Amino acid sequence: MTETNNGGPAFPSITEGEIAKWAGMTKIGPIAHPGMSLRDYFAGQALAGWLASFPPDCGVKAKQCAELAYELADAMIAAGKGGDA
Repeated sequence: MTETNNGGPAFPSITEGEIAKWAGMTKIGPIAHPGMSLRDYFAGQALAGWLASFPPDCGVKAKQCAELAYELADAMIAAGKGGDA
């Protein structure tokens, strides 16, 4: 089974240790938060665009939309790395 390339984090950030202290955690210092994957972000953007263009009664199945959105996301990640999806 091959692992899907998720493109890494879409919006990585580092928060200050004070947030961890406030939340009752013991780790103090910068804490990395990877956020959603780039693959999920691309799929969400593709899905939003498609759904905005469909009439309400078009009969498109949710599973089909989701599969196509992730297919496009995979192609975008591959294209960004100079390859084919």
